[in-house]
Amino acid sequence: MAETVARLSTALGGRYVIEGEVGEGGMAMVYLARDVRHARPVALKVLKPELGALLGAERFLSEIRVTANLQHPNLLPLFDSGEADGLLFYVMPYVEGESLRRRIDRERQLPIDEAVRIATAVAMALDYAHRHGVIHRDLKPENILLHDGQPLIADFGIALAVSNAGGNRITQTGLSLGTPQYMSPEQATGDRNIDGRSDIYSLGAVLYEMLAGEPPHTGSTSQAIIARVITEKPRSVRASRPNVAPHVESTVARALEKLPADRFATARAFADALTGVVPVSATRGDAAARWERDLTSEPPKRPIALWSALGLAIVLAAWGWLRPRPAPDEPLRARFPIAPADSTPLREDIPGTNLALSPDGTQFVFVGGLPTSRVYLRGLNDLDARPIPGTERAVTPRFSPDGRWLSFVVDGQLKRIPLAGGQPLTIADNLGPDPASRYAWGDNDVIVFAHFQDGGLFRVSPSGGDPIRLTRPDTARHESAHSWPEVLPGGRAAVFVINSDTMTSPELAAVRLSDGEVVRLGVRGWNPRYVATGHLLFSRIETSSVSAVPFDAEGLRVTGPAVEVLEGLIVRPGGAAQISVSRTGTLVYVQITGTQLVQVNRAGIARQLLAGPGRFEGPRWSPNGDRIAFGIREVTGATNVWIHNVSLGTMTRLTSDGKSLGPGWTGDGRRIAWLVDTNREIRWQPWDGSGSPEVLGGIGKGFRAVDFPAAGKFFVTAANSGVWATGMHGDSASRLIVAVGGQSQPAISPDGRWLAYRSIQSGVSEVYVTSLAGGGRHQVSENGGVEPVWSSDGRTLFYRAPGRVMAATIRTAPEFVIQRRDALFADDYLRGVEHTAYDVLGSGNEFVMMRRGPEQQRVVIVLGWADELRERMAQAIAR
Repeated sequence: MAETVARLSTALGGRYVIEGEVGEGGMAMVYLARDVRHARPVALKVLKPELGALLGAERFLSEIRVTANLQHPNLLPLFDSGEADGLLFYVMPYVEGESLRRRIDRERQLPIDEAVRIATAVAMALDYAHRHGVIHRDLKPENILLHDGQPLIADFGIALAVSNAGGNRITQTGLSLGTPQYMSPEQATGDRNIDGRSDIYSLGAVLYEMLAGEPPHTGSTSQAIIARVITEKPRSVRASRPNVAPHVESTVARALEKLPADRFATARAFADALTGVVPVSATRGDAAARWERDLTSEPPKRPIALWSALGLAIVLAAWGWLRPRPAPDEPLRARFPIAPADSTPLREDIPGTNLALSPDGTQFVFVGGLPTSRVYLRGLNDLDARPIPGTERAVTPRFSPDGRWLSFVVDGQLKRIPLAGGQPLTIADNLGPDPASRYAWGDNDVIVFAHFQDGGLFRVSPSGGDPIRLTRPDTARHESAHSWPEVLPGGRAAVFVINSDTMTSPELAAVRLSDGEVVRLGVRGWNPRYVATGHLLFSRIETSSVSAVPFDAEGLRVTGPAVEVLEGLIVRPGGAAQISVSRTGTLVYVQITGTQLVQVNRAGIARQLLAGPGRFEGPRWSPNGDRIAFGIREVTGATNVWIHNVSLGTMTRLTSDGKSLGPGWTGDGRRIAWLVDTNREIRWQPWDGSGSPEVLGGIGKGFRAVDFPAAGKFFVTAANSGVWATGMHGDSASRLIVAVGGQSQPAISPDGRWLAYRSIQSGVSEVYVTSLAGGGRHQVSENGGVEPVWSSDGRTLFYRAPGRVMAATIRTAPEFVIQRRDALFADDYLRGVEHTAYDVLGSGNEFVMMRRGPEQQRVVIVLGWADELRERMAQAIAR
């Protein structure tokens, strides 16, 4: 503060003399100063340096001039503005008196007629400014000054000037232009098309607080407040202030409507309704008019005998209504782990989402048990789980909407069984051998399932019968299958994913059950789940996380950006997130608490190298085999590259930016390259940390993986547009090798002549090899394959088939030939999506792989997660 005052005093010498600090706001520091020329006290407001640097003097001063010509008795005028030693400032009159905030803090609730008078005067000032094209955007009690009882609005248009000058950069800084308690819903959701009706909402919130003693929405954090602004309707003013006139209450209620179109069109209309000049119902629909008449009309006359008979009841009821009540309790929130018994461990080797909560959130089921799996039921109030007879070898259990039945899949058949006891009944066939993404049970006795052979979605009754087709994959758009159905509330539509042979992650879509109309949602992810907060959850394999988007279940459209809401949980291959959310807002999920890095020999015998919190990713052996580079993804989502010295057992962190992953060694073993900042950039650095990271030549954004041949003259990258080869050592020209997107996990042969990669063009992930010189494509795997890795001599290509690690013996001259395929050992290790999740040492006698230890996962129950979800979404919007 002293430094700022010194800079200002030097720069503004002869114009203003700073006499002291008055306070600090979200955007500026406020000083009491003396205007030397006019011999008057003024309020000198200086934008915070980081904000001033973001805006730029010329742009901000140009924008603030718009407000300089506003002249109204209830608007505090702008005296001056400018730049002083790099600091942006503006000057307003110094008002003797107090702010409305200070008066509310002192009195809590203002006299009703006084609150109405202040709000009316402010509304007329707003109307004047709005007619001149200026809105306030940050109206609150702190910005309303009381001078001889008259309200004066300060900082009019300053927030607008900052927003216009800063553009999208304001959002990037995390600065919120507005105060949560008084922010309109459209401002809270980041809508840049704000008009005067946003100020009307803010004024309604200020008036509400003057009458009720607190803002319409409160919370322990800004995010909690914003969540309520967006989703909840405030309590009636008359609930806490019965003497408020009905027309005042209805005026406040209309000003606080969520939709701008439902508020007053102008601030003058607000003032007229508040003072009773024009009834609120004059500009509302018939239903609102009837409601207004009910509030203001006298009750009909009743016979005296009836009034006598009801007298005592009315007195008692009045006492019940008017007696003091304790404040309502906050919704219960709790988070706690549940450890399954040793006899009923969760089965990680079974595909699909094998965890489900009952609709009321009081019990859950899971697939567990050894050696034969089955479904277990456990109440949150129970100490142990009990097996459900008749569910042996069952997978993907689901509760019926009424919680009385349990559905599951056995040997490709969808079945149901009463939880009270009984025999399983078959609902449908042809769900296929992998039911991970095959069905959902929704309202109105609707079950939607994915047909294994057909690839489309069908609906069927829980009682069975002939299925009815809903969707058919559009082969013209390269759609291979529709899966992961989720029936929306009411049973009239469902969301699902569209699998395609041209993209790695599927696209979310919706289908109307009445006519089969498909609506693409423009979001990529897996395993969609609708929750009662009005959000759609979906999983991301690459980050072991779940994200959410605001979703209109009636209009079948996404209404906001995607936000990551759960990290560090198990998301299995195919996108199966081990989570479930009840209709009451309880969440259950399986959390990753750590992983192990292990060395495995060709016979499948494993030896632990490292263990710890977070998730190890993409281990890569150095060319001489003495070190392993890998990424660690923390539970918070931060990722960094580390190096493990195998002989010494030490770990050294190479990066610390929290945005680095996917390491790869150069062929000479001197450097490590990695992907940075959501795969937008490739950097490299000597492995010992000497020097500084440098940007390696690349081909644009959307990198998926990087690999280096032993020769070291170029590197390859898998990107959104295909696989590219880029020269090193100053030769940054890139050449497209595989032109079709949807490729990943590139691996260059040691001699630099062949490229192996994973592709899903056929609808199934397979491993292919192509010549860097002559093109062509050779399929290496059969019936599924991922993550190719070459042996050091280039004669063997290792890959991962379903359940096994494979070794393909290859001859490349005079032509490319696969001589044999050998299964090595059972593959129960963690897999990668874009990056290969293991590596091979030398000729292939030793592997480095990742797995979860027996105590590195746990079931977590979260009570009150619905409120937590709202807050997290609001927090992201506020940023």
